[in-house]
Order: sequence, then structure tokens, then C-alpha cells
Amino acid sequence: MWIPYDISGSLKAATAPETIRLSRADETPRPFLVGFLLRNPVTQAWELDLVADPAGTELAEGDLHLTLHGNEAGKLAEVIVRVTATSAAAALERAHAAMTRRLLRYVVETGRGMAIAGWRVADMAHDARWRCTPFRPSALVLNHASLAPMPDDLAPLAELFQSARAATEPGARLLAAFALLHAAQEGHPALGRADVAGFRVTTEMLVHAGADDASLAGLDLPGLLAALRPFHDRLVGPAGVRLPLCDDLPARQRLSRMANLADLAAHRLLAAEIRARALETPQPALEPAPC
Repeated sequence: MWIPYDISGSLKAATAPETIRLSRADETPRPFLVGFLLRNPVTQAWELDLVADPAGTELAEGDLHLTLHGNEAGKLAEVIVRVTATSAAAALERAHAAMTRRLLRYVVETGRGMAIAGWRVADMAHDARWRCTPFRPSALVLNHASLAPMPDDLAPLAELFQSARAATEPGARLLAAFALLHAAQEGHPALGRADVAGFRVTTEMLVHAGADDASLAGLDLPGLLAALRPFHDRLVGPAGVRLPLCDDLPARQRLSRMANLADLAAHRLLAAEIRARALETPQPALEPAPC
């Protein structure tokens, strides 16, 4: 089952509905806490290769106040940002911008890989809380003996899908998935049984991808590629080189949703091809001609 790995577009309520309602109805400036959980993209550990005091280290950035918290191993694991805002979304956007810039400086200063794994938001006035952390699915049961290795002709396309699945940011995910979808549209022979012409974006796909644009429902593959093209071209310049961008959170969320949709569409086509091949009846061996 395909699941969205990029969760930057979601913010799930973690307290009673009444607290959330009161917070959303309040438009006055008030204190929020935004906690960023940090991750090493190489080891996948929820910590960075930076020494930090578990008791916390205070920093001030303008009117924002940051507290850097180490874990039991003494490595930086969470940064809590205190910010004044009129809503949880506004608080998250301001805190995310500050955290992104700080993390970029750490990356360049140390040469180490670093990423934001998720976040928590708290409205201190209404005791309302939200969270955004990666979904951790249960393990799947596979009949390993029944699964043959990936066929040679499909392997290059499967590698594109693997790159999309393993990407640590939505831009890379979209580019890998877009390449697979483009190959399908161009008539790649390895997808000859996938019914590329019959592909359609379904409402179910939009829900899974977190894409909230209803106009995408029902698109065929050329239509989906056309919808993805502006996002693709914004990432890659005319010379075919990836462009330097540093988006704010809303732009990252839009890109994340479209990358998820492209990723899911790529999976649907690959899965359709593999299912179609499995249903083909093996041809009996020809009897040798009599001498």
C-alpha cells in the first residue's frame, strides 16, 4: 500500500475539538510554542550530530525565542520556538522560516545532513495543540517466495520510483516521479501493459496524496503531466539544471502535495504493469517439428 512519506502539508489536531475551535476563532495576537523534531537523513535517527544540553539552551532571534534541547545522548533533537501570532498556521509559518534558515546554516557550517522530521504546535492561551509527524505504518506480510525479481526492462523505471520513495524533500520526489510519468506518456515499451491511456486521477488518489484541488480529479496522464509541469519547470531551469530555491512553508506544502500525487500515480502505473504481466497465461512450449 502506497503511503505519503512527506507530511509537510498536514497538521493534525491533538487536543479536544473545543480547544481547537476556540483557538481558530481567536484572531488576537497571543503566545504559541512550535517544537521542531530533527532528523539525521543518513542514519534516520531523530537527532542531529550536534552536541546539545538536554536541559535546553536559549537563543533569541528578533522577537522569536528558541530553546535547543538535546536528547539523553546529548545530541540536538528538538528546537522549541516561542512566537506571538494570531493563529497556529501563522505561528508555524514564522517559526518554520526561522528554523529552516538556522538548519541551513548548521548544514553548511558542519557539512552534515540535517532535516526537520516533524513539528508540534501549541496555543498557550487555549491549550490547543497540533502535531505533524511521519506516519509509521505496520510491517507488511509478503510471500517472498512468490515474488520474482523486478524484470530487466522495468528495473530502470522502478529505480525512478525508488528514488521518489527515498527522497528526503518534495522537489526531488516530484522530479523522479515526473520522469517516470513522462516515460509512460512517451510510450516506454516496459509499460505496454499498464493501460497508460486508461489512467485517470481518482478522488481516492487526491485524498491519499493530500491534494485538495478537486479540478485534478479525472485527469488522464497528459492532463496530470500538464498540471505537474509548472512545479517541475520551477525546479529545473531551461538548461536542465536544478534551480536554487528556498521556499516558504506554504509553497513547500503545495509542492509536497503535487509531489505526493506524482509519486502515487507512478506507483499506480508500475503496479498495473506488474499485475498485467502476472495475469498473462504462459505460452506452452512448441513441440519440435518431426524429422
